[in-house]
Amino acid sequence: MAHTPLKMSIAEAHAEVKRGWALSYSAEALSHAVHSLEDKPLGYRINIFIARICFRGIYFPQMGPSAWLKLIYQNRRTIFGLAREGFATWRKHAAAVPIAPAGD
Repeated sequence: MAHTPLKMSIAEAHAEVKRGWALSYSAEALSHAVHSLEDKPLGYRINIFIARICFRGIYFPQMGPSAWLKLIYQNRRTIFGLAREGFATWRKHAAAVPIAPAGD
């Protein structure tokens, strides 16, 4: 530690920092970040979600396939919500684009 914290021990300061990072990158925090951008395009929200997952990996490395599966499972509601919205947008776009008849 670069300095001695006031009114707390170094161990307490480390615990506080670890708790802060854990809360910032929990499934609830990731979901809140995505939902707070509801007025933004879907691609932007997907990009934010992926960036936060990757940035989370710097501080809480996923070392194996089971850790990645656990992370995906913890964030399943956000992932499925984004996928559902993407599918609905794709369907609406596909329905709006007329299919040209086969020409001679």
